[in-house]
Amino acid sequence: MWRFGYPNPVNYNDNELFCGGYAVHWQQNKGKCGVCGDAYQLSEPRPHEAGGEFAKGIIVRHYTVGQEIEVEVELTANHYGRFEMYLCPNDDPSREATQECFDSYPLYVSGTQDVQFEIPRDTGKKGIIKYTVTLPPYLTCSQCVVQWNYLTGNMWGTCENGTEAVGCGRPETFRNCADVRILTSTGGIPPRFLYQNTIFQLYSIAPKFTSAPLARPLRVQVCEPTAAYRYRQNMSNWCQVNCIRIPSNCPSDVCHCLNTCDAIGDIADKPGADQYCLRRCMRYPSDDCPTDRCNCY
Repeated sequence: MWRFGYPNPVNYNDNELFCGGYAVHWQQNKGKCGVCGDAYQLSEPRPHEAGGEFAKGIIVRHYTVGQEIEVEVELTANHYGRFEMYLCPNDDPSREATQECFDSYPLYVSGTQDVQFEIPRDTGKKGIIKYTVTLPPYLTCSQCVVQWNYLTGNMWGTCENGTEAVGCGRPETFRNCADVRILTSTGGIPPRFLYQNTIFQLYSIAPKFTSAPLARPLRVQVCEPTAAYRYRQNMSNWCQVNCIRIPSNCPSDVCHCLNTCDAIGDIADKPGADQYCLRRCMRYPSDDCPTDRCNCY
């Protein structure tokens, strides 16, 4: 949300809401994951759940019942697989939505009765994917939580027919949430109440921003000092903080931001090597980025 200018805490690694990682998700936590992508073993409230550091209950979109809505997903590293989205009419930002609630309201890909959207095989190693889903008919809420799931297709596992192949078995899973409001098609946002600070006012008054939310989000993940400033103390942190902010303070002679990575050296021609570099290097801090294997620019 902070990438769109909403008054939410900054999370530079917001592309790592993956249930703690594959081993944590499937081995340590036996397949359990926080409803909004946090590792299940974290103490409640988890960072991205109600009451947590990044979950502030800010309504980011207003919709009407049964509306077709466009979904835009930025893949910072394409692992193929599929997206699934669900909705929970929660109506209380202080209470965390449950997975049972999400599962009751699947968001079907528009024109289908299928909740799964398969990533096209010709998609590049990173990119923007857009598709539409349809909101449930007759469902309204002052605060609905949208849950997005990305079940990757790059892991080796056992398929339903007993064979083994890439894309089968237990997938690495990414997950995230957003708060929206769904109104009837004949009504609007209720008027201000006579008595201020009521529980109903929390849902009816839009949050105040110091500046308007951005039409285009901040998409970069990592910014670092140029060669002239690389060895100055604290410059890595200075570039990260000042370049990925609103408004930005990122002089091109001092800092540059990374957009992608290519595999080089002994892994240059290996399948999935570019995605490996994107995962290891396009994060902050990127101390474990193997510069002899990955060229990021």
